[in-house]
Amino acid sequence: MKQVHFFILWFFVLNLYSIKAQAGCRTPNGENARCVPINNCKILYDSVLTSDPEVIRFLRASQCGYNGQPLVCCGSSASYQPPPTSASIRNRRPELLPNDCGYQVEADKILNGDDTVPEEFPWTAMIGYKNSSNFEQFACGGSLINNRYIVTAAHCVAGRVLRVVGALNKVRLGEWNTATDPDCYGAVRVCVPDKPIDLGIEETIQHPDYVDGSKDRYHDIALIRLNRQVEFTNYIRPVCLPQPNEEVQVGQRLTVVGWGRTETGQYSTIKQKLAVPVVHAEQCAKTFGAAGVRVRSSQLCAGGEKAKDSCGGDSGGPLLAERANQQFFLEGLVSFGATCGTEGWPGIYTKVGKYRDWIEGNIRP
Repeated sequence: MKQVHFFILWFFVLNLYSIKAQAGCRTPNGENARCVPINNCKILYDSVLTSDPEVIRFLRASQCGYNGQPLVCCGSSASYQPPPTSASIRNRRPELLPNDCGYQVEADKILNGDDTVPEEFPWTAMIGYKNSSNFEQFACGGSLINNRYIVTAAHCVAGRVLRVVGALNKVRLGEWNTATDPDCYGAVRVCVPDKPIDLGIEETIQHPDYVDGSKDRYHDIALIRLNRQVEFTNYIRPVCLPQPNEEVQVGQRLTVVGWGRTETGQYSTIKQKLAVPVVHAEQCAKTFGAAGVRVRSSQLCAGGEKAKDSCGGDSGGPLLAERANQQFFLEGLVSFGATCGTEGWPGIYTKVGKYRDWIEGNIRP
């Protein structure tokens, strides 16, 4: 009798797996698909011998049963994909982004370690906040892209920063040393003839698919429309934006700029610059994957050298590539990372080129 029960149970299990093999399922990317034997799913079967840890993790998460061989939820991808964007890009205005961009006046580039000189990186903006007690402070950075718009991180215009630091209040351009007026530098005390300017904020536009509080921070990008046009000077100029298909190379050293925390834990009064190497996407995904963070193709990893990193006060600030004609392009926006300056843990930046179409579709004269 026990033997009969065993065969009935075994027959039931086999049929259960057969039914499951024909069942609908959802892939790790949330795509509706069918649960099939892995050799019937070419896109996953071809990935079995990969050494990419992200693909291996995706394969494991795709398994939906076993029937003599593994059953997998067979969708259209063999790896994790960024969440789909709902942004509708209509009426793009590429002509509103100037071609005469990314240039700075030549000046002595070395003052003291990572200090800049006033003429360097003239597109760098400071974003100011004011709390209910009327206390004002700068807590994020950004970059001027034309005479009316700043691009920054979405987490600088929405969510926690507004609750903890205060409401958005202003944007400052043309600043170098926040502790001096006028700004003077060098042994012979050369002073900057132009004062920094503070501008009001007419509108903020965060990416519609940014999710406040998400540990992955996908689509961490926003635009700030200034309340008036700005005139370009030696100290206020726009930066260039890369095209969507342009990529930086692993090992290439990019420059991150801002007034963020220094190695002493204090905010710098002088605009700082730091060269950081681009990190291979697979290595970055593996590192952050151990912390439960999934890095996507719309993000860029750079840094990971001991005590060299962008920090909290640089959020939304620029990560720049200098091209052969000494023209700077905004490759990334400071998004997030591990503890600042931790060796082996690069910073994660929003890859600006991937959002150029969105930017062009959301700016106006």
